[in-house]
Amino acid sequence: MIKVSSALMLSLIIALNFGCSGKHLTDDKTYLATVEKSFNERKQLAGNRKSELFSVFDNHLTARQTEALKYLYAFMPLSDLADYNGEFFLANIDISFRAKDEYPWGKTIPDDIFLHYVLPLRVNNENLDSFRIVYYNELKERIGDKDLINAALEINHWCHEKVSYQAADSRTSAPMSTILSARGRCGEESTFTVAALRTAGIPARQVYTPRWAHSDDNHAWVEIWVDGKWFYMGACEPEPVIDRGWFTEPARRAMLIHTKSFGAYLGNENSINSTKYFTNVNNLAKYAVTKKIFIKVIGSDGLPVNNAVVEYQLYNYAEFYPLAIVPTGVNGISQFETGLGDLLIWAGKGDDFGYKKISVEDTDTLTLTIDRKAEEIYNIDLDLDVPIVRSPLPGPSPELIKENADRINGENIIRQKYIDSWVQTDSVISFALQKNIDTSALVPVITRSMGNYKEILLFLSQTPDSLISLAVDLLESLADKDLRDIKGFILSDHLQNSHIPAALKEEQGRKMYLDYILNPRIANEMVVAWRSYFNAKLPSQLLETCKTDPGLIINYLNNNIKIAEGENYYKTPLTPRGVNELKVSDPFSRSICFVAICRSLEIPARLEPGSNVPQYFFNEVWNDVYFAGQKQPSQKKGFIKFVSAETKPVPEYYIHFTLARFEGGRYNTLDYDYNKKVTDFMDELMLLPGNYMLVTGNRLNDSKILSNISFFNLSENEHKTIEIKLRKDNTERKSLGMIDLNNIITLFPENRVTLEKSIEKGVVIIWIDPDKEPTKHIFNDLPLLRNELNAWGGYFLFLTTSVQGENVFRPEKLQGLPASSLFGTDKMQEVLKKSLKLTLPSDIVFPYVVVAGKNGEILFTSAGYKIGIGEQILKNLQ
Repeated sequence: MIKVSSALMLSLIIALNFGCSGKHLTDDKTYLATVEKSFNERKQLAGNRKSELFSVFDNHLTARQTEALKYLYAFMPLSDLADYNGEFFLANIDISFRAKDEYPWGKTIPDDIFLHYVLPLRVNNENLDSFRIVYYNELKERIGDKDLINAALEINHWCHEKVSYQAADSRTSAPMSTILSARGRCGEESTFTVAALRTAGIPARQVYTPRWAHSDDNHAWVEIWVDGKWFYMGACEPEPVIDRGWFTEPARRAMLIHTKSFGAYLGNENSINSTKYFTNVNNLAKYAVTKKIFIKVIGSDGLPVNNAVVEYQLYNYAEFYPLAIVPTGVNGISQFETGLGDLLIWAGKGDDFGYKKISVEDTDTLTLTIDRKAEEIYNIDLDLDVPIVRSPLPGPSPELIKENADRINGENIIRQKYIDSWVQTDSVISFALQKNIDTSALVPVITRSMGNYKEILLFLSQTPDSLISLAVDLLESLADKDLRDIKGFILSDHLQNSHIPAALKEEQGRKMYLDYILNPRIANEMVVAWRSYFNAKLPSQLLETCKTDPGLIINYLNNNIKIAEGENYYKTPLTPRGVNELKVSDPFSRSICFVAICRSLEIPARLEPGSNVPQYFFNEVWNDVYFAGQKQPSQKKGFIKFVSAETKPVPEYYIHFTLARFEGGRYNTLDYDYNKKVTDFMDELMLLPGNYMLVTGNRLNDSKILSNISFFNLSENEHKTIEIKLRKDNTERKSLGMIDLNNIITLFPENRVTLEKSIEKGVVIIWIDPDKEPTKHIFNDLPLLRNELNAWGGYFLFLTTSVQGENVFRPEKLQGLPASSLFGTDKMQEVLKKSLKLTLPSDIVFPYVVVAGKNGEILFTSAGYKIGIGEQILKNLQ
């Protein structure tokens, strides 16, 4: 008997199945065999949604459609298997094939590039939508007969017409929702732009630095594939040429820039790690000077440690964030290519760990011993350097820049006309009076909903009068982004399937009801209509008994939901409904599902702030929830109170300090609100006993960080006071030059007298480019320290280099800036160049910040993108 290998047999089966069906997804039969194997595994995993996902194959599909569907199913994360159906994926696949067949570049794109960077719908952790279907024709008409590069540049202009940058929370909106609100943070802009490029059959991917080295932030943009090479663009930030963006110079200082490549990887790019579902590609060498470092991990016995977890940690947001996690091999070695800054290398196995700060530029191989225990109590100071500023790269010609700026101004006007078409305040007031709604409550809600106002008004118009007050309460409780993309029928489901229990009708109980029963938002999941679903689908016995014993819900999830670690690799939470339908989940989505079931059954529930442990409120206390297989810690707690004598500025969480608990072999940062001042932690934190790590940091301009790590223990019933104290910069401050303040004051004739009188206090002058993200960050940053800056009392002078009226920049719309803020125009940068008595770069990068003391002594300058500029200004004013 002739024996045939299983891989060869599978290839033969695929050839027989699809050999007579016309075009194929790829001619690589070996790869199709890999897809088939993974598809069959996923089909078994997703068997509980067999009809929703797999009945589409009963249609008369072509070989190419069948193979493409199998390819997506084989590698998609759990969230996509749980929350979407086969017809949805097929419709989007057909658009990809249409683009491949209709555009001239479609025929030249290699199969592997098409599979990884055109066909997949998912870009990052956004909600999926029908963007490709809705906008295919509009984009095709816009591109015309342009070649691939110019088509990509044109699509970016189209994207800018629709969307501009605005900071937002971490949940990524779907492309069509981003268009609806005409705004998005960089992750949403790049997700939207990649979706637009892929709709036109252009291979595209979102690339991002997870954390900058020189600033407490991250950034995402896009790359396009052209004739075998990758080029980059700023998403919704069109430049006249490719490989150019405002982030070009910051990217040269990055420590990691990377992207996820969907599916079993066929490429040969530098990768950090690879799984059966995706590969994490390291793009940094395209942007910055890099170096490969090697970490050899040994135990206390001096022998190499296999499969030790090595984290390459970068200080950012007041924590040491793992840029990459690369386990050691049998020789105890891990390797990583990164930039030329400082990192904290952390290696652990089990509960043992070791760490050391390194300068990458001075390090080739580090031998790190795992000999530390979490029980140890001590603290260490760490001085950290970031990659240096390099000479700027040459930019496009002035002619191209001017032409591009004119286009951008025109696009701003188009977008503003759309924004101006949103419902006006008078109409909202009229509607409110008709429905007997408090206008002071409804007007802010509709304003926050932006382009989604129609859904909100439709929801209210269909709400019975008896529930209208509660409907407004529900809307007021929603985050801005939820108001901007939620559907009216979903709001109706949550309102009309939730009733206030009698015990919660008093004021304190009402707040409990609004926050932890009625509220449809639990974490960062997609909000869907899950109340009526759970009331219809949960076992009747559970519905009848769980209100007197909420622990039965834990048993239900233990018995019915399988946990598949690593299957939901984009970390997009499954919806509660998706968890219950698929019967497979990641641990976090299961926790969200638990809270949703509780709220559906009028049991107050939440994810505990800080730890995200699910909790339900029963017998007047919050009860922690632990599922089968999870180690339940002692129910007794310890208590921590934060105090600080620091006032300029007052320390803030994720800015100056973070707290982490040792669990699962590593310190995990507790998740409290960003920008939460230490004085806002008014009550003691009730925490699990255990081993903790406090990190503090003082970022000096953009070149050095003074950090401290303190390791301590918290015992049961212990009340511990933790002082947040930042390390100080003791270096002598030097004058950087002088500025002719009279030259500046002439730009503000109406305020000239007051400016001259207040000049003894100093002045802050900021040359801005209002349409670019770095300037918008300043407008977001300064309000965070408005009280402190107002107490200083000097003027902030903002100078734009474009003439008022050429674009839609409206200073009067900005909120929270220091009280003494004035706006003027310095066209052609003449005042800038004539006033400053210091060496200016030949190509000035905006925003350009100058802090001057009395008599015009320059104390501080900053050029370009930098988060935390408000704090740097405040420090230098002091």
